[in-house]
Amino acid sequence: MFSVSIYLAELTVIVGLLLLAVEVWLLGLSTIVLLATGVAAILVGLLAMVGVVPETVTALFSSTGIGAGLLTAMLWRPLKQLQRGGRRPDNRHSDFIGLTLTLSEPLSREQTSTVKYSGVTWQLQLSSAASDCTLLAGDQVKVVGVDVGRFTVEPALPE
Repeated sequence: MFSVSIYLAELTVIVGLLLLAVEVWLLGLSTIVLLATGVAAILVGLLAMVGVVPETVTALFSSTGIGAGLLTAMLWRPLKQLQRGGRRPDNRHSDFIGLTLTLSEPLSREQTSTVKYSGVTWQLQLSSAASDCTLLAGDQVKVVGVDVGRFTVEPALPE
C-alpha cells in the first residue's frame, strides 16, 4: 500500500499562498481578511518548519488565526487610509496640458461641451479661474487640467 505522510507546515504555507492568490487575482486586494490570513498562514508555516511553532493541526490553526488577527489590527488603519487616498481635482501633470483646442459648441459654467481628440470624446469643463466666462463655438481654449474623460480648459490667449 501507499503511505501518505502529511507535512502540515508545508501544507500551511501552500494554503497561505492560495489565499493570497485568490485575494490578489480574483478579488483585487479588496478584503483584508484573506490578505491577513494568507500572510499569517505563510509565516506560521515557515515558523513551524524552523521548529518555533509545534507542527500540530491545533497549533497551526490557532497560530494562523491569532496572526491574522494581529495583522488585521496592525494594517487596518494604513490600508483604510490608502483606500481613501485624496484625489486632486485636476491632474496638472500630463502631456495634454497646454494643448490648444477649438470649440465646436458654446461652453460656460452651466453648459459643458465636448471635443474629439486622439480618438476619444472628451468633456470640456471651464477651470475655476475662468468659470465666469462664456465661450462661443470657434473660440480657442487651452487645456489646464486632465481627468478621466475630461479636459479642464480656459480661454487661450491670442499669440
